[in-house]
Amino acid sequence: MDDVARRAGVSRSTVSRVFQPGSSVSDDAKIRVHEAARELGYVPNLVAGGLAGGLTQRTVLGLVVRDATNPAYGLLIGSLQAAAQERGRHLISVSAFPHEYGPEEVAGLRRLVGMRVAGAFVATGVTPPEDIVAANASVPVMVVGRPNDDPRLESISYDEAAHGRMMADRILALGHRRVGLLVAPVLYSRVFELRMRSVRERLHERGAVVREIDLLPVRTGVAAALDAAAGESLTCIVAPVDYAALELWRAARTRGVRIGEDVHLVGFDGISDGLDLLGLTTVRLPIEAVAREALERMVELTDAEERCVRDGVDGVDGAGGPARHVLRVGRLMEGSSLGPVG
Repeated sequence: MDDVARRAGVSRSTVSRVFQPGSSVSDDAKIRVHEAARELGYVPNLVAGGLAGGLTQRTVLGLVVRDATNPAYGLLIGSLQAAAQERGRHLISVSAFPHEYGPEEVAGLRRLVGMRVAGAFVATGVTPPEDIVAANASVPVMVVGRPNDDPRLESISYDEAAHGRMMADRILALGHRRVGLLVAPVLYSRVFELRMRSVRERLHERGAVVREIDLLPVRTGVAAALDAAAGESLTCIVAPVDYAALELWRAARTRGVRIGEDVHLVGFDGISDGLDLLGLTTVRLPIEAVAREALERMVELTDAEERCVRDGVDGVDGAGGPARHVLRVGRLMEGSSLGPVG
């Protein structure tokens, strides 16, 4: 920092302020400091800066996601990052390793809390609420984008039960009465289980025949679904997520099975690029809106927590009382993969 200050011709405190969001520094000083930092390869240490001046505790937030390679999680990371930047916050994300979701998700949350983040978002598939609560004892934690009704945890999530009913109603409206569901255990994904349970219940309410098929492992599951469609006259297959639907579509093509004609197909998420070109009927999650809303709520919670610490008060004051559970509904994206029974 001293080297940057000398190169830029400013004081050390000016360099410090340039790298603290919201600090008052002239545009000319900002330009000179950033140019000097780039020339010298200087990168501010946010943790050290936070310990010295309260920056980390005040502005750095954490995020634990299940799998950053999943398009839905990738978009959530990007949307939260953009929303955080607009509000002068920094976002640090941790992604769980494949096949180690439960333990790694909890370990990731503990690492973030240990880095003195002001608050943490949890967007994971399997970690029980009690484990999330147990992993944290010091900062606000919010569940984002997954089912949650635990009174100890704030959440802003997608209404997956509504999405399941939405999809089932469309399938029924097109005359399908024999439907296959690709299902996975709740320990693999709470989201998948809730979506499929909602679809199944609505189909049963309307008298449709439902055939459940194990999704895992995915290649075996989609092959079994195509076998069931052919052998049991299923007219539509419901996948709990788009990547499984696309895997089934790929397997169907190798068999000469025409999606949208010989058998119909739907998925969930609506995020992957090119779904409109392929024509997959799916539910598009309201990820960007949920991310913005979650970030704004986290700012409220962390600001309230900071006031409590400053005033020597236990608990979070003025943040709105009991934990809030907000659900947001996405929209149906119709494509050629789902049509009327021929």
